[in-house]
Amino acid sequence: MFAYFHLLTSISVPILIICICGALLQRKRPVDTKLLADISLYILAPALILSALSESHFTGRNVFHIFAFSIIMTAVLWLVAILTSKILKLPERSTRALTLTTVFSNANNYGLPVLLLAFGHPGFSLGAVYVIGQIILMNLLGMYIASRSEMSGKQSLTHILKSPIIYACLVGVLLTLTHLRLPSGIFTAVQMLGTAYPVLVLLILGIKLANTKFSGIHRPEVWIGVSLRLIIVPILAKAVLFVLGIDGMLATVLLVEICMPAAINSVMLLEKFNGDSELASLIVTITTILSFIYLPLLIGIG
Repeated sequence: MFAYFHLLTSISVPILIICICGALLQRKRPVDTKLLADISLYILAPALILSALSESHFTGRNVFHIFAFSIIMTAVLWLVAILTSKILKLPERSTRALTLTTVFSNANNYGLPVLLLAFGHPGFSLGAVYVIGQIILMNLLGMYIASRSEMSGKQSLTHILKSPIIYACLVGVLLTLTHLRLPSGIFTAVQMLGTAYPVLVLLILGIKLANTKFSGIHRPEVWIGVSLRLIIVPILAKAVLFVLGIDGMLATVLLVEICMPAAINSVMLLEKFNGDSELASLIVTITTILSFIYLPLLIGIG
């Protein structure tokens, strides 16, 4: 119990305080989150990933385990979401929302700051490799699920190639494999930019939460989606980790990343392609609020 409260105060409380600051700011003075998200995506996140990866020491075996885990979990969760939707006889719009929130976690915007707080740069570096795979899957599979093939493969590929996170990861991995270092001045600048990333994305998360409307909270499919993400995902993740023989810090990092709250990007995709964005938004909000309680327990179990 003492260990749980220690994790609660050292991880959840700082995250909660920053999110509340974002929510209060939104209430008093509405903020353009698109601009903040662009700063985070195109400058701060690549800088943090580059600085973390350039100092990391991971092996090819770790990379293989990360991508194997990611692909297997994506396939399994997609199947679970489809079967659940058929059993509940959900309409197509709601099926897409349930599928996206079950398959994709908020591994980037929320997961990476948590890993940084809990495990420092070693855990963050492993999580960054996982996030690269998730970015690719979200922009390919995620867009397919949200649009049901309305977007061409070429458009999806172009969208992925516009993400500087991909290139930051490639450069970081190259520096690691060649045992090279960035020049001291460049590394200091990259490190300073990266330091701002966790705070900004958590402020954005708080702003998003402040904008959520709870009028549809009584819908049964909302709580089905919450249960899938908070109960079924951890159970399946533990089973896949065991089958793949993954243990140690890597196992904990992957468990934490896959069990993050539902991805905020799923709401944006569904809004763009006329899906049930209300359902997705409620699942994202509820799982995010509950995460302040369950994340320390998850890290302890991991």
